[in-house]
Amino acid sequence: MLLQLSLLFVLGLLVGSFLNVVAYRLPKGESLVFPGSNCRDCSHALGPLDLIPVLSFLLLYGRCRYCRAPIPWRYPITEIVTGVYFFLAGLTWGFKPILVRQLVCGTILILAAQVDLATLTIPDPLTLGGSVLALFLPPGPHWVYLLGGVTNFLLLSCLTWASHGGIGQGDIKLSLALGLFLGWPFSLVALILAFFFGASVGIVLLLARLKRRNDVVAFGPFLALGGIIAGLWGRDLLELYLTTFWR
Repeated sequence: MLLQLSLLFVLGLLVGSFLNVVAYRLPKGESLVFPGSNCRDCSHALGPLDLIPVLSFLLLYGRCRYCRAPIPWRYPITEIVTGVYFFLAGLTWGFKPILVRQLVCGTILILAAQVDLATLTIPDPLTLGGSVLALFLPPGPHWVYLLGGVTNFLLLSCLTWASHGGIGQGDIKLSLALGLFLGWPFSLVALILAFFFGASVGIVLLLARLKRRNDVVAFGPFLALGGIIAGLWGRDLLELYLTTFWR
């Protein structure tokens, strides 16, 4: 079991490395395959030793081998986060078909968070493409997943209408994909967590005067965080809530 989980962690590191490429190129409409990975500053092609997740960053002291330009910290952070998520997903769900669903869901959420933080947008190929993919991943189409998607979509659409556009269309579409992946009632747990984390961070930013009341704050990362937690421990959180408040 430990060997399998370790392999999942390594797979997550590799997937996270690819997500860094996708997060940079997808919003620009560039090919995800050609050209190969290169330095954003000097455009020099990166060799295999430059592309080892996390380790290359450490060995190169966070700088490009060829021009010494700094490598963004979000690259190794994304790799580590994805690796840890893959490990925890395997630990939580075991090596069953549904694990594929959880891994794909987490991958989309991590990528959406990274893109939203950088551009304040979430591309349709991630949200709508993810929604379609969620319908066919194991255990396949089921009313529980459809209910989760529809509920999330309607809730955020109503909140957007009530707040006169306070929530972006990309966030609404991401919530749809999130609901279709997690299903009811875990989709609702994800939304509650997302709003809790979003409100908490927003208050801190306002008190620290890092943001003003009308400044735009990316909500995608909070949806991603809520979705990942709900996907891993949603059942435990529900049981804790029910046993605490509904006994």
